[in-house]
Amino acid sequence: MFRLFLSVSVLASFTLAVPLLLLTGCGSAPSMAGSSGSGPVGGSGIDTNAVCGGPGYGYNNQTPIGGVWMQSPKPGENPATVQVNAVAAGSATVTKWAVCLDGQPVYQNSTGGSSVSTQITMPPGQHLLFARAFDAQGDTDRSEIALVTVGTPPPSSTTLPTPPANATVLTEMQNDTGNWSICSLCAAGTHDTGNYWMKPDQSTPSLSGSSMEMYADGPSWSNVLFMDIMPGTQSATHFLWDFEVYHDPAAEAHFWSSEFDLWQVLNGQEFMIGSQCDFGDGYWSTWDSQGGSWILNGIPCPHWTPGWHHVQWYVERTGPTQYRYDTLVFDSTPYGLNQTWNSNTTTWQDMVGIQFQLDQDPTGTPLHEWVDKVTLTEW
Repeated sequence: MFRLFLSVSVLASFTLAVPLLLLTGCGSAPSMAGSSGSGPVGGSGIDTNAVCGGPGYGYNNQTPIGGVWMQSPKPGENPATVQVNAVAAGSATVTKWAVCLDGQPVYQNSTGGSSVSTQITMPPGQHLLFARAFDAQGDTDRSEIALVTVGTPPPSSTTLPTPPANATVLTEMQNDTGNWSICSLCAAGTHDTGNYWMKPDQSTPSLSGSSMEMYADGPSWSNVLFMDIMPGTQSATHFLWDFEVYHDPAAEAHFWSSEFDLWQVLNGQEFMIGSQCDFGDGYWSTWDSQGGSWILNGIPCPHWTPGWHHVQWYVERTGPTQYRYDTLVFDSTPYGLNQTWNSNTTTWQDMVGIQFQLDQDPTGTPLHEWVDKVTLTEW
């Protein structure tokens, strides 16, 4: 997803209207942050939060700066010393740049300009890297956050587990229309739209004979969220989410991202285990719930070929305040992630849910997405 979420408690709903766990972006440090890399840091008495924290929404947002794109390095494995190249868009004149590594500034300048290029050095380990631009009026925006690895990445499994015999299995969830609701405002695109709908029990296209069609139309950068909410306390710690997804081939080039989220609220903690195929950036992203940020991984995700695509996620709640992305299998290709993040507090009732989100690109092209054989296994 390109546009990040805000929390609201009013949903355009078929049958439910509950405060939904939604994602909001900023540049705070994550739970996996390592030590800061070396590099030139301008000035003294740095206000780290002002430089590397605060608001930020990737690029093409509503600030005068208009967005920041970090062209290099790419997410994934990198050498210790990298060249950071970033550009800013929009009408504002950029007066300052910063490069942030694990929530700390490792480079700053006061010369500004529409782009920045600098080298930074990182110690071994996994790090979160982004560039931030400022204008003279105090407006600021940052690039998407890239997860970069120096040295050998942590071990991770590319094999999906076999659930135990006592696991709870929810099948054909696309047909549970009594649990589904829709919202555009809470999806927090640049623009909201009221032009959306969902249709269950679709025979074409379908694999099971009963898919669910989702539709979103609106001005440029509109987003629409489709949610299956299951209130109640469920103490499961392992989740295997398996589904098929199909995009309208005529609109495929205009999907900015296709989002797939599984979440659990338990004992006042929100575990938003969100993911998206971020076509605009070309990578899969995962959600840091406490940090409130999308994290670009090194797993490629270009626009899809026509037809059905099979998505399988294995994730875990690893403790009272942490969760882990273990394994993604996309069209039979497995990827090990082994990423642990912290939850955030909430006043919401206990619940488990899944959601799909459609994100438009600058053209505002209407989007159709179908899902089928949606299965959630919990234990």
